[in-house]
Amino acid sequence: GTARSRLYPHAREGDIAHHHSLLTKAVSCPLHVQRTMGHFAHASFQQPPARPGLAHWRGPKAQDPAAAWNEHVELADEVRKCRRPEKGDPTFGLLVLAVLAAILCFLIPGERLEGQELPQRITSEAIKSDLQTALPVPALRGCCGEPMEFRWLFLGSSEKAVAGQPFRTVLVARDSKGRQARPAACDALRVGVDLSGKAHLSGAFLPLSWRLGQLEFHIENELAEVVEAEVRIESPDPEADVLLHTSQIHFTSGPLHSFAIRLELADQSATSPATRGSWPLRQEVCVTVMTKDQFGNPTPLNSSGGFILRTSAQRNTLEMRPTSGILDMSSTGEAQVFLTALRPGPVEIWVEARSSSQSQNQLRNSTLRSLSFTDPESLGEAHGSPSSFLAAVRSKATTQDIQWQGKADEVWDAFLHAWRGYERHAWGSDELQPISRVGRNSFGGLGLTILDSLSTLWLMGLDREFEKGVKFVKDDLDFDNADSDVSVFELTIRGLGGLLGAHTLSNKKILLERAQELGNRLLPAFQTPSRIPWPTVNLARGTSKKSTQPVILSEAGSLQVEFRSLTARTGDTRFQKAADKAFQAVQSVGIRGILPVFLSPPGMRKVQAVASKFAFGALADSYYEYLLKQWLQQPSDKNFKELFLEVMDSLPTIIRPSPSSVKDAEQRGTVVHYKLIEVLSDGSVDWKMDHLSCFTPGLIALGLMEVPQHDLVKKDRNATWWRLAEGITASCFELWASTSTGLAPEFSKVSSKAPHKFVEAGSDGRHSFLRPETAESLFYLYRLTGDEKYRHWGSKLFQAILDHAKVPHGFSSVRDVKAIPTSKMDEMQTFVMAETFKYLFLLFSPAAAFDMNHFFLNTEGHPLKRHEL
Repeated sequence: GTARSRLYPHAREGDIAHHHSLLTKAVSCPLHVQRTMGHFAHASFQQPPARPGLAHWRGPKAQDPAAAWNEHVELADEVRKCRRPEKGDPTFGLLVLAVLAAILCFLIPGERLEGQELPQRITSEAIKSDLQTALPVPALRGCCGEPMEFRWLFLGSSEKAVAGQPFRTVLVARDSKGRQARPAACDALRVGVDLSGKAHLSGAFLPLSWRLGQLEFHIENELAEVVEAEVRIESPDPEADVLLHTSQIHFTSGPLHSFAIRLELADQSATSPATRGSWPLRQEVCVTVMTKDQFGNPTPLNSSGGFILRTSAQRNTLEMRPTSGILDMSSTGEAQVFLTALRPGPVEIWVEARSSSQSQNQLRNSTLRSLSFTDPESLGEAHGSPSSFLAAVRSKATTQDIQWQGKADEVWDAFLHAWRGYERHAWGSDELQPISRVGRNSFGGLGLTILDSLSTLWLMGLDREFEKGVKFVKDDLDFDNADSDVSVFELTIRGLGGLLGAHTLSNKKILLERAQELGNRLLPAFQTPSRIPWPTVNLARGTSKKSTQPVILSEAGSLQVEFRSLTARTGDTRFQKAADKAFQAVQSVGIRGILPVFLSPPGMRKVQAVASKFAFGALADSYYEYLLKQWLQQPSDKNFKELFLEVMDSLPTIIRPSPSSVKDAEQRGTVVHYKLIEVLSDGSVDWKMDHLSCFTPGLIALGLMEVPQHDLVKKDRNATWWRLAEGITASCFELWASTSTGLAPEFSKVSSKAPHKFVEAGSDGRHSFLRPETAESLFYLYRLTGDEKYRHWGSKLFQAILDHAKVPHGFSSVRDVKAIPTSKMDEMQTFVMAETFKYLFLLFSPAAAFDMNHFFLNTEGHPLKRHEL
């Protein structure tokens, strides 16, 4: 009652009589015809239509779902394969008789052949010994028959395949007598393997090819899952059936490789303003410890209680449940411990093995997490409005802060002047053109100025303006209207970062909801072979245009903190995974330290560096910034910190004069004005300095405040970083102060001769967009040193903006910073309100205006939470 067909309709009758193969399986594995799963299929697998006029018989398939196949071998082919005997060979007569007998078999009516039982089979089985012991005995030359049955051999149990390890299999073809089948006939068969899930064939065995009647292929999978493995065999005969056979292979997790720690409030309904990163006092935090193999699959431990959760908390400052901290692992490789902080402050937690081990330090370093417990009343979002927040900040002002409050108020007035111009003439548009008093949509018409200004509105205590902006986000922000190609990078740092920053400060749910919606619409851009996003996205259509242009380093490497923060707040891991894959793709180029500014296009699967300049300014800047800030976001991942340290160790190679050549001058108390130049791909120097590179001293200052002392003492980093932070800041201020207007040009030429002073900038670099990088570094240098000179320098920057960039309805970019009166451009960049005025306001405000112990700023100046992951 099994399916029958003629494998070789014109084969010799003696062969046909032995032709049998009922599908069986050592471990219950039914044969069935099913859809092709499509994970790995041979390109030639297409079922041809039946040819009219040829006999084609199939058994009663209703009785058994087994499938069979026909393989048609033309008589002419068989005759051509016969060896021509030499003259005088005594066997010549016997060969002639054999040929005649074959012709007679061909002339037998088809009904006689079709009436015979012709079962065929594939048998799959697991063997415990080496594969060779289960293979058929090779036949003597010339004695091999046609393939009549197949055995699919598994070396090991299909119930216990291990993720990350090849699962070895061999498909063996036998003739009617159980011997090795004829290799030439096997080569004519087409074989495909379809695998479900993430399983794939080992590349070492591709393309599939028979060898002495055997077809070896190994199955690999990095996930612990059940894989449906289907073998598909097709003969050259177009009338033949395709035989399918399916087995299940159970991939289990590999050996213990690492631990993962997840933090969340035990009471999910709690309305605490800090759900991650900054944890509230007197609320239980659930610490879930998970064991993983090298691919992230949960790995159950054989024994329970072998590991303990340790903390750095002092006695009577932290409660732990269970008090012993013993990790009682479940069958899924998870254990939970609950912590309740009684006093504010930082606490470190880590996993420790109960038994002594030489790898104890490694285990601690890999599982170390830093938590910060804070009284909710001390956080910005605990204040119900921007004005109450600002009032609380100014109540903590020092004597020096009070002296600068008037300057902070002037910045407040300037910001409000720009906001009023936008509000009156361009509300809902992306940008204001302050001279023509109309709006301009450069980013899809999302009202990007609003999104980019929300966090500044909060920090400056502007209640009405902030609430109007939130109302726009709730009622009028429509991503379906953004039917144009917009920069993924700019939408991420300005739009997504702006919404997340405002949510950080206000804890308004609608801001996070719209941020999540924007994140969802940005995700299609990440669907590239390289995992580096396409440069633009159409938010309305959910599509991205493919680009063959090189990837800009800063755009590929400056998306991470926003997407990772979105995952931390929503629990949707897609955002972090997309950003992390893009980051890993950048790292796959294999270059450590400073990278070229261009990488291969997103459509190339293998990411490569493109011969281009090495720089810290345009096209590169925020990639280096986000190395440090990703570590602040997730201190447990030391890789970010190590990458940042390697970059900082390489930084002197693009600084002039070389720090090692001017130590004597610095020892005499002289601040050397360091310049950040660019090195071209051929090693020659491009003697210019971008204003965009003026974020660098602020980044160095942040590193000095955050990197552990044991890292700073190595390679003389502490002393070198201090000199560079002060010296580059001095050069950046010089960019402003040395011009007629006091405004900095976009870039300036640098003399190739020591001491490498600035020289006259070319006409293509004299414009000013009122960029924020120097004000940003003044803010960080003041926080690091407390030196009032940085506030004085900031005051001069601000005065130059008032004197030469202010117009009746906002602030304009300037065409030539050397010319007075200035020629204004009809544009006001969104970062003027998002960053330039924000950094100046924070520079003149008390430290409480921005709590660096709980927050950090993204590259657009929007506050995000530290320790959020």
